Amino acid sequence: MNVLIIGASGRTGGLLVQKAVALGHTVTAFVRDPRAWAAPKGVRVVQGDARDPGSLGLAAAGQDAVLSAFGPKSLKKGDVQEALMRNLVAGMRKAGVKRIVNLSAVGILDSAPEAPFFYRTVLMPLYVKHVFADKTRGEELLIASGLEYTNVRPGYLLNRPARGGVKAALSGKGLKFTMTRADLADFMLAQLTDPAWIGRSPMIGY
Repeated sequence: MNVLIIGASGRTGGLLVQKAVALGHTVTAFVRDPRAWAAPKGVRVVQGDARDPGSLGLAAAGQDAVLSAFGPKSLKKGDVQEALMRNLVAGMRKAGVKRIVNLSAVGILDSAPEAPFFYRTVLMPLYVKHVFADKTRGEELLIASGLEYTNVRPGYLLNRPARGGVKAALSGKGLKFTMTRADLADFMLAQLTDPAWIGRSPMIGY
């Protein structure tokens, strides 16, 4: 499968690239600065910016699916995630690409009441308020896009080896909202060929 990975130079995006190559996918990595990232052998690298619809459109051409693990560099107020989604949706439509697996987070949109107490009372209002507001606007565009999306919502991410046993649900009841990035990457990649969560936003945990 031809797969475009947005945010390929990030911690989760880098794992997606490595694991996608290992699974035999033909990978295109979309990054802002290719000089700051060592692409695995055989990976096509496209330089571009979230705010540039042209570069996203070129990257989407010829792809079967998109994996987006894009995240902001700052916690300050901004609209970069909204801009990315607007331009990515337009680029995918133009290229005729329908399938996208997007990295979200517990606490966005209808998952807000499901977030753990610490998330709702401390993390979200004090630390990631602006990031979540931006991400919310972007996801509203994704949900309204008509694309075959799966919007994956993990909780706190750990830089540890995969442990397996990932659970996915629309309700957070019974889920432990801690997730290794390796398990997250495995779950996202599995969605490329699994239609179970198309058009839905599953929360994932253990």
